[in-house]
Amino acid sequence: MHDAFPPSDDLLQPLPFTSAAPGSGSRPCWSGLLQFSLVSIPLKAYPAVRTRNIPVAHLLHANCGRRLRYAKHCPLHGNVDAAAIVRGFEYGPGRHVLVEADELDQLRPAAERALRLERFVTPGQVDPLLYGGRSLYLLPDGPAAESSYSVLLAALHQRGRWALGRVVLNGHRQVVLVRPAAAVLVLQVLHHPEQVRPCPPTTPRRSADATEELRLAGQLIDAASGEVDWSAYRDTAAQELKVLLEVKLQGQNLETSEPATAVPALLEALRQGVAAAHAHEPTRSRVPSRTARKPTGRTV
Repeated sequence: MHDAFPPSDDLLQPLPFTSAAPGSGSRPCWSGLLQFSLVSIPLKAYPAVRTRNIPVAHLLHANCGRRLRYAKHCPLHGNVDAAAIVRGFEYGPGRHVLVEADELDQLRPAAERALRLERFVTPGQVDPLLYGGRSLYLLPDGPAAESSYSVLLAALHQRGRWALGRVVLNGHRQVVLVRPAAAVLVLQVLHHPEQVRPCPPTTPRRSADATEELRLAGQLIDAASGEVDWSAYRDTAAQELKVLLEVKLQGQNLETSEPATAVPALLEALRQGVAAAHAHEPTRSRVPSRTARKPTGRTV
């Protein structure tokens, strides 16, 4: 394999892939009072989800291997210094209203330290489309808060309720959901309802006589039902990328398998699926591995 420029010694060393940090760090990402009615409970919040530890690719100049830099460029005057850059919001074609940074800061909510619970709902009232993707563990802040925390946690479990509220996180007002999860409270940041797009109109057609298909589909659902082994659902993206990069550094290509192209008709596919389910003992569900594309390019 011919290289336009030779790889450096650093690139030939073992790749620095490390495992993600533990889920709950020693430092909270938020602290304040959980308030509902006249009750106030001091809390601390910790991230409940690790960030994905996937290496980031840099954009390089193919001829020399140097990283590209992006300069602020004016079509009329060329490169512009940071001190000469202002922020503008477009209100018409080519027309902007200029806003200073301190004016934007005035729109930020006050840095209040309160999580206010406003409404208690059943889990079925919360559409999963509203989940914003950020989750925090809420823990009592100090021994004095533990009793009140335990009462609220037990009451939510007993009533089968979750709580809707509002809080300021990272300088932004957020609608949040607080729910009991085993022995702790979990906060889920929600999208505002107006952010959820309506589904495009569709009218799925169902066969006039789908009795056999429904029966077989039900058998497939029954065969794959049961307790979930969550350890089988692992994020393998970082490991797959590591393998690809190590193979590339050795001057080889990653072998890939061609995806199946033939798609059987629904009834035949259901029959084959049911037969396969009955032919084997129930096994843990596994996440299908993604088929890697055949790599191209050069080592830089």
